[in-house]
Amino acid sequence: MTRHDPVESFTTASGPPEPEAKDDRFASARPAEPTIKGFTPAQLTAAALGTVFLAVSLWAILASLDQALIGVLFLLPTLAGAGAFYAVGMRRRQRQGVIDELAEALARHIGVPDASYLDVDARQWQGGWVGVPHVLNIQYPTEVDDSAPDWAAGVAEAVHAQLEEQYTVGRHNIRGHRLTLRDPTRTGGSLTPEPSARSVRARDAVRRALPEKVARPVPTQADLTSWLVPLGVDSAGTRVGWNLAAPQGHLLVLGRSGAGKRVLLTGIVVEAAARGWPVWIIDHRRVDLLGVRDWPNVQIVASTLDDQIVVLNQAWREMEGRVALIESGSSRTELEPLVVVVHHFREFASAVADAANRAGQGAAAASLALDRVTDLLRHGRQVNVYVVLSIQRADDPLLREENRDEVGTVVALGRLDSRAASALWGGDGPAEQSEPVPGRATVQSGDGKPALIQCYWTPDPREARRVNDEQDLLLLDALRPTSVTHPVLHVQRSRALTDSPEASWRVNLNADLAEGYGAGPSGLADWSRARTGGSSSGTAAVAQTEAAGWSEMVMVSQLQVGNLARLDDETGWVIIEQVEPVQNDGTKLQIRWRGNDGAGSQVVSRTRAVRIRHLNDGIY
Repeated sequence: MTRHDPVESFTTASGPPEPEAKDDRFASARPAEPTIKGFTPAQLTAAALGTVFLAVSLWAILASLDQALIGVLFLLPTLAGAGAFYAVGMRRRQRQGVIDELAEALARHIGVPDASYLDVDARQWQGGWVGVPHVLNIQYPTEVDDSAPDWAAGVAEAVHAQLEEQYTVGRHNIRGHRLTLRDPTRTGGSLTPEPSARSVRARDAVRRALPEKVARPVPTQADLTSWLVPLGVDSAGTRVGWNLAAPQGHLLVLGRSGAGKRVLLTGIVVEAAARGWPVWIIDHRRVDLLGVRDWPNVQIVASTLDDQIVVLNQAWREMEGRVALIESGSSRTELEPLVVVVHHFREFASAVADAANRAGQGAAAASLALDRVTDLLRHGRQVNVYVVLSIQRADDPLLREENRDEVGTVVALGRLDSRAASALWGGDGPAEQSEPVPGRATVQSGDGKPALIQCYWTPDPREARRVNDEQDLLLLDALRPTSVTHPVLHVQRSRALTDSPEASWRVNLNADLAEGYGAGPSGLADWSRARTGGSSSGTAAVAQTEAAGWSEMVMVSQLQVGNLARLDDETGWVIIEQVEPVQNDGTKLQIRWRGNDGAGSQVVSRTRAVRIRHLNDGIY
């Protein structure tokens, strides 16, 4: 097995750091570049000295020409201009001193290392020789945590304490990290607005800052080694994610139809597959997640109820098998994460209960789905089996209180009514409800405070290919894993008669997951049976395969002429004779092959996982 070390979640400090603590948030931040506002005091002083020199020189020249009176006439206004330059420079120097002191005070209040990290642009000075500015534009680093609703008002109060003038928040550009303060004597308002007005402005700022659509970024190499799966961005542009290494590592996705559950789940599957993790999907709606059926490392997408029962039962068996490995001395770090997605859990659990009742089973069988999911939530994280549970309502009776306690991250898409919000957040719910924007959600990680985010948008691979959207296809190509680390699985059932609901129920409970696209007629050893252990047929298959060579799973795009490959059940094992792209479709390849029953060709998705065989010397 591949070794995977969990990475603990990171937290972002809020507010000014402690004086004794070392704050490394600004290690990569650059000091702000000052805003250019005309001539500097030094330049004005130099201009004044230059003007004096010019006036004296001109007077000396005219005096040498016996035109001293005319020289005096030129000298006096020129000296007056030089004096004006000097006076303006002195006043500008004094105003700059006021701004420097204000920047130092703001640096202490905001929590930046020093005033060089701030750019304070003061304009419209009035009142007295030096005066006070009526407009202040404050540019601060992106590392500053400005998410608190009263952050901007607090800065205004700090400015008031330093300049002894009242200022109101004119505009807070959260995404641009720029705050504009205005003098209320010119703009109206008060220094300390009422709490209700302050919260309204904060909510408006969040609404303005959150975009309506954010394309999923391509994971970096650091992302691929992390156990933090990005979900979206908050109002400050900070990435918010699902941390599988958290004390409760499972994920709960809530939302009505059309709120964006399918898009969010597609993105989660894509991110997990990019990290090389196997993904098992139970899609009770049958068509929501079909787009990732041939995605690399997505081993199975179960759409029929019978297959869904098998996949859930096998996920539970996998967890029990991993527990046995831990008991025998293995380390948890040797177990790679397995992500099990259960989409529309309420409908799935109800359908399983109906099937159990039709088969004449008891109450224990009717609650099979709920019991298996409960066990996975309780014990799966200990052996790196993680559940992504999708359900419409937070107050669904199936979502037991103990199950909620095992979920580390909750994503509530769309608006929640008061009953659902109370069941989910209790009295600690967010002050601002999510807007009816697709992908807009409220996220809570662990015991943290719920936050409003915009979930990343990930194209549906199936839909993107259907409409041939070039931009979506380019994004999907960048998100697609470059190698297949886990083969496709199929449900392998016994050949027992299933002419009754009771027999079908027993067959599903005893079914297994095997590699490949299913058993097919072939004179060669079938590697899809190699995982079966404890039976003579499995041992014979392994022995026959070892005699014939070894095989591996690759993407169709990695096929080469001469490969012995198994494209599907109908063709069986064939020799690849030609691989060429399909015109005007960069997502598919045309494969020409030759087999025992003749030759043929077919168009296949370039990301489909197929098995190829490497034969030993002397065997062809």
